[in-house]
Amino acid sequence: MRRIFSYLALFLLLLSLSLPQAASAATWRVGLQAGHWLSNELPDELSSLRNSTGAAAAGIREAQVNLDIAQRAAVYLRNVGVEVDVLPATVPPAYRADAFVSIHADGNANTRLRGFKVATQWREWEAGVALVNALRQDYGKASGLAWDGGRITSGMRGYYAFSSGCFRHSIANDTPGAILEMGYLTNPSDRTLMTKEADRLARGVADGVLRFLRSKPANGWPAPPALPNFRATVIVASANLRSGPGINYPVVRRVQRGRVLMAESIEGEWVKLTSFRGNQIRWAHRDNLKLERINDEQPQDS
Repeated sequence: MRRIFSYLALFLLLLSLSLPQAASAATWRVGLQAGHWLSNELPDELSSLRNSTGAAAAGIREAQVNLDIAQRAAVYLRNVGVEVDVLPATVPPAYRADAFVSIHADGNANTRLRGFKVATQWREWEAGVALVNALRQDYGKASGLAWDGGRITSGMRGYYAFSSGCFRHSIANDTPGAILEMGYLTNPSDRTLMTKEADRLARGVADGVLRFLRSKPANGWPAPPALPNFRATVIVASANLRSGPGINYPVVRRVQRGRVLMAESIEGEWVKLTSFRGNQIRWAHRDNLKLERINDEQPQDS
């Protein structure tokens, strides 16, 4: 009898240790957006994207593939207690969740191109970067595809769903977001993977999301940096980023031509860049940059 009570006590102890993880999973909420799905129903502020129907090849539309894999990934996540919203092209106003992933398939006239890529918004935030890294690891492993990060586009980084400073129908400022291009629908091998091995890819998406959710620091993610006012593109071969607005301040980093930075203000000849990973304030000379006001931009799709 004493042994039975000992086993029972051990069982109850193990059960109690497992409860916090189950309880935390039950509080997680994730948005999985099926890119281009119901794009014809986008609101007026995004009306220019209503005809953005995505890639197509061999009679298969991108929205079909995106929705199929989003729904399959949602099943995996719900099975471990995560609340999941499968979202169409229209994002609810100021959508708030523990993670948001927009699922897409790429297309290109060059049918030999293969691979996947993941990106977060221009305004990089530790939580968004962590979500990208988790998806890159688990989706990459599940798909077996090569990393195609060299072809990450401005349409991905400036994706309308990330632009809470411009559009109502976007994720909230404090919602970590990523956009995943699962592969090239225009490549026969990638297309076969997305249509014949959809469950495998969906599991990779779900595993990446779970890896991210479980990586949240005990005291939470740092607050996101302020929304930037300008996008600053480096137009010289190499530009110095300094710790203050003047040549007497030390150089903290050098960036190459074409690098895109986010800026919050212009003060004379110097541009104050948004804080990034550790709240470091950096400055660049205005002559080294092409400045574009973000609020003046049209919505971008992937």
